[in-house]
Amino acid sequence: MNAGETVFRKKINFSNWVAAEPESFNRGLLFGDGLFETMIFDQGKIRFSEFHKARLLDGCKILGLEVTGLSTIEELERLLRLNFGDENPKRIRLTIFRKGEGKYTPLTDEIHEILQIQPFTPAPSFKNSAFVHPEIYLSHSPWSHCKTINALPYVLANRDRAQLGMDEVLLLSQGSYLSEGGSSNLFWVKTGEFFTPSLATGCIAGVGRSVIKAYLLKQGITLHEGFYRIEDLYEADTVFTSNVTGISYLRMIEGKMLGQERLRMIEQLFELSGC
Repeated sequence: MNAGETVFRKKINFSNWVAAEPESFNRGLLFGDGLFETMIFDQGKIRFSEFHKARLLDGCKILGLEVTGLSTIEELERLLRLNFGDENPKRIRLTIFRKGEGKYTPLTDEIHEILQIQPFTPAPSFKNSAFVHPEIYLSHSPWSHCKTINALPYVLANRDRAQLGMDEVLLLSQGSYLSEGGSSNLFWVKTGEFFTPSLATGCIAGVGRSVIKAYLLKQGITLHEGFYRIEDLYEADTVFTSNVTGISYLRMIEGKMLGQERLRMIEQLFELSGC
C-alpha cells in the first residue's frame, strides 16, 4: 500500500470481503454527512416544490454543503417525466452527501446526489395505536430541524414500534416535551385552534408541517408552536400526524382514546391531482 492510499472492501457474505470502489464508501455512509428530501412526483410535477427547495437549501447552508452543482427541481422533473412519464404518482428520495474521503474533517464541500424512485403510497387515514417511546429522546441543535441522513433515533424508534405491533411512536424532547412522530410531525386541535411542537424540541421541519402552517396562516386560523406535554393530546378535539404523503389521525395513545374530529380542509391539502 502506498503512502496516503486508502483501500476499500465490501463484505458480500459471512467471510468474503471484496475490493470496492471508493464511491461505495462515501461520507454519507461513513459519517451521515448529508441530507435527503422525500418528495411526491404527480402529474409531471414535484408537489410542494418550493417548500422542498427552501428546506434543502437551508440544510446545505447549515451543513456547509456547496449548492452550485445541486440539481434544480425543474431538472429533476424533466428527468422523471422522461423516464417515467407523468402517470401514476411516485415517491422520490433525493439524497445528497459531501464528496471526498477524509476522516471527520471534510476535504471538500462539493456534493454527490442519489435519486431513488418508488411507487407512491399515501399516508394511512388513521393510526389506531400509538405509544410514547420511553428511552429515545430528541435534542435541539443548529441542524436538528434538517432532514439529515443521520437518522438513528427514528430507525430505532420505528424498529421498536414495529416489534410492539403499534401504528405510531411519539418522541419526546430532552425535557420530556412532545416533539414528533416516528416519521412525521405532530398536530392537534382544541376549540378551533391548532397546536404543534416547536422546532426547539428537536423535531424536523417537515414539508407537510410547512404546508399546513402556510394554509393556516392564509386562512387566519390560530396556530400555537411551543412546548407541550402528552396530557395536552388527551384534551384535544383531534390529534394527527403529517408528512409529505398526507395526514393520519391518531385514535389511541397507550390505551387512551383521543378526540376523533375530522379536518377535511387539511386532508384536501395532500390529495393528489388525479383524485
